[in-house]
Amino acid sequence: MISRTTNGKRLAIAFVSLLALVGTQSLFAAGVEIPPANNLSEIGRVSRQQDIPVIVFVSRDACPYCRTLRDTILGPMLTANKFEHTAILVELSLDRVETLTGFDNKQMTPAAFGERYQAEITPTLLFLDSKGREVSKRIVGISNLEFYGYYLQKSNDEALLAISSEARQN
Repeated sequence: MISRTTNGKRLAIAFVSLLALVGTQSLFAAGVEIPPANNLSEIGRVSRQQDIPVIVFVSRDACPYCRTLRDTILGPMLTANKFEHTAILVELSLDRVETLTGFDNKQMTPAAFGERYQAEITPTLLFLDSKGREVSKRIVGISNLEFYGYYLQKSNDEALLAISSEARQN
């Protein structure tokens, strides 16, 4: 018969091990960089070639919700290749001062991008086709972190369906 003390020690060791594992994954995910949205025209070209959407993660540097989304959802999904063959994920910080190339191959500021897409609230995920048109429901903020991956997958599936439907019509 195993004593309660032994069971308690085993439970404590298991709990500490679990915390260490979760902490390691969070640190690993925190080191993942989402590619910046520097040239949306080029990203759109790749999107068109592969018939996949572009997911633009609109963020701000000091946004704690953006950091949470990056570290707990997007980073781990990127690390696990969850977007491979299904989407191109890029990040656009509204605080960035350098211009970027838009889908129309014209230079624009990140602030102008945010205004154009009415994406001033961060975090926002935009699901766009190769020309920069929204093809699925955007995700604004974080209402429920536990279901966020599900909502992201649902919006991306809708975007893929819209893009493949358009490709069949052309």
